[in-house]
Amino acid sequence: MSGLLSKRTWLGGVALLAAMGAAACGDDDDSTAPTGGTSSGGNAGSNHGGDGGSSAGTMSQAGKTNGGSAGKGGTNGGSGGSQSPLGGQGGDGEQGGVGGSGGELGGAGGEGGQPISEIEQLRKAFSGMSPLPAVPADATNKYADSAAAAALGQKLFFDKKFSGALKADNDLGTMGQTGKVSCASCHSGPAMIDERNNHEGVATATGINTRNAPAVVNSAFYTWTNWGARFSAQWELPLVVVENANLMAFNRLALAHRIFDAYKDDYNAAFDDDLAPEIGTDAGRFPAIGKPGDAAFDNMAGADKTIVNRILANYSKALQAYMRKLVSREAPFDTFMAGDDNALTAAEIRGAWQFVERGCGSCHSGPHFSDQDFHNLGVPQTGLNVPATDDGRFANTPALVAGTNLFNRNGDFSDDKNTGKLETIPAVLPDTWKGVFRTPTLRGVALTAPYMHTGQLATLSDVIDFYAAGGGGNKLPTFTITAQEKADLVAFLGTLTGKAVPNALLTDTSAP
Repeated sequence: MSGLLSKRTWLGGVALLAAMGAAACGDDDDSTAPTGGTSSGGNAGSNHGGDGGSSAGTMSQAGKTNGGSAGKGGTNGGSGGSQSPLGGQGGDGEQGGVGGSGGELGGAGGEGGQPISEIEQLRKAFSGMSPLPAVPADATNKYADSAAAAALGQKLFFDKKFSGALKADNDLGTMGQTGKVSCASCHSGPAMIDERNNHEGVATATGINTRNAPAVVNSAFYTWTNWGARFSAQWELPLVVVENANLMAFNRLALAHRIFDAYKDDYNAAFDDDLAPEIGTDAGRFPAIGKPGDAAFDNMAGADKTIVNRILANYSKALQAYMRKLVSREAPFDTFMAGDDNALTAAEIRGAWQFVERGCGSCHSGPHFSDQDFHNLGVPQTGLNVPATDDGRFANTPALVAGTNLFNRNGDFSDDKNTGKLETIPAVLPDTWKGVFRTPTLRGVALTAPYMHTGQLATLSDVIDFYAAGGGGNKLPTFTITAQEKADLVAFLGTLTGKAVPNALLTDTSAP
């Protein structure tokens, strides 16, 4: 498989560099000026320093018998040969003689460093993949890093009163009951995943979702949000989820009233625009329930619709501010990469080499262990409640870029409409976008079962077997892996789990 160098390839490359370094040497400077030549040291990568200058002239133009000044020796030896990526630095050359004698030869450069250890080779193979950097800025949400917005967002995340009627009996309640679903219903635990799923397929909320609910911890590092890039900024997602009939089945007018009744002070403290007092006093202008397509909302004055839409957008921006705080860092892998040789066990080290040799880094790259791209692995649309077809990004993109979408990064409620990101999407979507899904992060992957967008693979061992078999429909090259190699690889993946998100951020702070 393509991707990071295998250990064998890496070692071969080291040997090649050593051979190249041994063949190089410093340049000589043979200036014959009457005052004696000078010589610089050898070039970087040389095995010894340059030679000193030529002898001084024996007689000046004026006929004096004194010799000219001595030539200077090479001032510095060349750098050590490239015997390994950590080759030693060359030694200093000796100063040339003085008086009429010629300059002496510069000292020999230092020898190349010793070959680096296998541990250092492994660190080199994972270069650029640790540590996890700061959460990237999002100019489309000016409240993204607001503490007040994040505190409100945490309350909204756990509030079940932003949900409508259940479409059928499930573990959350019985059909027709309301107020049974919150964001936390499908995103809980240390990784903020769907812990209710039991490795059986897609998520259920007020109804049955079409995909497995992804983890929220570290989700702020994604450049596109959700499996099929339906959203170009993280704040674009919650406002769609809250009105989705199979997720929270709510509506924006009821949402505005709930925020006014339960979170008015929090909202006014977090956002520039205070809630209009008429929301709580004028039912004619602001009906109790409704969304686009409902007469109650459609018949509202345009300015009042904008007030409600801005509340919906700010609801989502507060949730993004909260989710940006759900970050897990300092995994054992990061400790190892920082120089602690004992941070990983022997099995985990072997598994790390499996990761390299199997080419896992061709898609799971960078500090987030995701190339932020989309791929078709041929995952079959099978499993509990999994729909028969799913065209992935091809199906999700039209709603994102629709000219009527007020809530994308170019829309009325974006705080930076000129990022140019949506303009990278082709006007006519290529067929190659059909069935492609975002590469998920591997950070915390040991905690995020079930796997794939269908949730059909219960364990990491199942995922490795899927890849070894060539994915679905021979989309990937096959490979053979022993039981021990697979166990080692699973062990390494476990080292990508960082420190837990503080419990204070996982606490239900919602209003009654």
